[in-house]
Amino acid sequence: MGLALLSAGLLLLSFPSFDRPEAAWVALAPLLLAVGGGEETASPRRAFGLGWLTGIIWIFFAENWIAHSMIVYGQFVTVLAYGVALLFAAILAIFPGLFALGMRELVRSFGWMAFGAAPLVWVASEWLRQAITGVTWNAIGISQVGQYRVARLAQYGGVYLVSAEVVALSAILVLVVRLRQRSAGRAAVLLGLAATLLYFLPSTAQPVEGETGAVVRVGGIQPNLPPDGTAHPERLDEDLENHLRLTRETAAADGEAEEGLDLMVWAESPLSLFHDSDPALRERLATLAKETGAYLIINGVGREGEAYFNSLHLIDPRPTQALEPPRRYDKIRLVPFGEYVPFRAVLGRFVPAITGDFQPGREAIVHLLRLETERTATITDEAGEITSPHLKIERTTNFVRVGGFICYEAAYPDLVRQFVRNGATLLVNVSNDAWFGETAGPRQHLAHARMRAIETDRDLIRVTNSGISALLTADGRVVDPLPSFVTGTQIWEARARRSQTIYVRHGDWFAISCTLLTFALLGGSIWRRRSRPTPNPSAPGSPEIEERRGR
Repeated sequence: MGLALLSAGLLLLSFPSFDRPEAAWVALAPLLLAVGGGEETASPRRAFGLGWLTGIIWIFFAENWIAHSMIVYGQFVTVLAYGVALLFAAILAIFPGLFALGMRELVRSFGWMAFGAAPLVWVASEWLRQAITGVTWNAIGISQVGQYRVARLAQYGGVYLVSAEVVALSAILVLVVRLRQRSAGRAAVLLGLAATLLYFLPSTAQPVEGETGAVVRVGGIQPNLPPDGTAHPERLDEDLENHLRLTRETAAADGEAEEGLDLMVWAESPLSLFHDSDPALRERLATLAKETGAYLIINGVGREGEAYFNSLHLIDPRPTQALEPPRRYDKIRLVPFGEYVPFRAVLGRFVPAITGDFQPGREAIVHLLRLETERTATITDEAGEITSPHLKIERTTNFVRVGGFICYEAAYPDLVRQFVRNGATLLVNVSNDAWFGETAGPRQHLAHARMRAIETDRDLIRVTNSGISALLTADGRVVDPLPSFVTGTQIWEARARRSQTIYVRHGDWFAISCTLLTFALLGGSIWRRRSRPTPNPSAPGSPEIEERRGR
C-alpha cells in the first residue's frame, strides 16, 4: 500500500498546483514495483486495488476543484460537495486499477519482458477512460507541456505519445532494480532504445510551400465578472456596456500602431447574449465592429426553434465584402450537469443544469477572415536616398481561417484537431474559469490548451472571464498573460500557420494501436497460461518463479 500511496503523491506533484513535471517520470515506478516487481506478482484483487488506490488519491486531490463551484455557486453542503468529488475520483480510478491489473497479468505470463509493455498499457487505460467516461482531464503527458522537447511528441500521436514516453522511464527504473536477471536487462535496453528514438524524432509539421505566415493582431477582453451572471440580471446591461467600452478603448490604444487590430475576442461570460434573436444587440455589435475595423468573436446563446446552444458568433466589420456567409459555432462537448443533464429521463426531475439546458453542436466551424493592411513608405533609390517627398501606400490582403472552441473543449484533442483539419490557421479558445476560483483548475485548464497548440502546431488565443488569458504559441509558450481575477485587456500578435502535423491528419492512431496491442497481449497471456500446466506459482522451481529470476 505504501508504494501505491507514493505513486499517487508523485502523480499529484506532477500537475498544478505543484507543477513538478519531473515527478511524472518516476511516478508509476512504485506502483509497478508493488504489482509485479518483486519475486512474486500480486494477486489480481490486490493489483487492481493498488492501482485503484493510486488513482483515487491522485485524482481526488488533483481535481477536487470541482467541489469549489458546487459549494460556492451550487449551495452544496461542503461534505456533500467533496463526497461528489470523491465519487468522481473513485470512478475514474478504475482505469489506473485496470492498468495495474493488466500489468500483473502480463508480468505473470511473460516475466520481466512484460514491463516493456507498460507504456502501451497505460496509454490504453487513458484512451479507454475518455472513450467510456468522456473524461480526458490530466493525461500524464499533460504534465510535460512546459518541456517542449518532450511535448512535441504530441505532433505525432497526441498527448498519448507523450504519456508513453513518460511512463517508459518508470518501467525502466523497475527493470534496473532487477538487472541481475538477464530478461530484465534485455527489456530495459529495448525500452530505453525506443524511448531515446522517440525523444530525438524531428518535428512532424509539414510546411506549406511559399507560406510566410500572416501576423494577426488580436485584442482580448477579460471582464472578470461573477460566473453566475443570471443571479444578477440587473447588472447585465451595465456589464455589456463595459464590454463595449473596453473594446473601444483597446482599439483606440492600438490606434497609434502602423497596423490596427484584426480581431477582438470576448471571453465566455455570463452575459447570455441572444445574438440570433435580438436585433438591437446585433446592430450594436455590428456598429462596434465597424468602429474598430476589427472582426469580433463573442460568446452567446444560439437558438433554433426550442433548442438552445452555447455558441460563438463572428461579427464582420465589412459584411458587404464577406467572402462567405457567417456561420455560428455551437459547442460540441457540453459540461455534464453544467450545460445539460445526462440521463434526463431519470435525473432531469431532480438535478437541474447549473448554467443552462443546451443541445450539443455537430460541426467544428471555421471562420474566414479577410485581413487588409496598409503601410506607408517613402520612395528611395538603390542607395537608400529619398527620391520623392511623397508617400506610397502598400496594401496587403491576407486570409486567415479561425477555429474557435469553448471552455473545456480544450481538454479534447480529437475535437480541437478537427478545426485544423477543416482549415483553421489560427485557434481561439474562450472560457469562464471563474467557477473554479483560485484553485488549480484554471492552471490545469491552461495546460490542456497549451498541449492542443503543440499537437496542432497552431498559435492559440485564449481569452477567459477571469484568467488565464494569453497567447499560446505553437510550441506551448504562454505569452503576455493577463493577471487572474482582474478586469483587463491585452493585445497579442499571433501567427497563422497552414502546416499539418501527423496527429492532425491521423488523430488517435497511437492510442488506438496501444489499446489493440494491449488486448492482444492480454489475450496471448491468457492463451499461454491455459496451454500449459499450472503449478503452484509460489513453489520453488515453478516456471513462473524460474522465469522471473531470469533462469
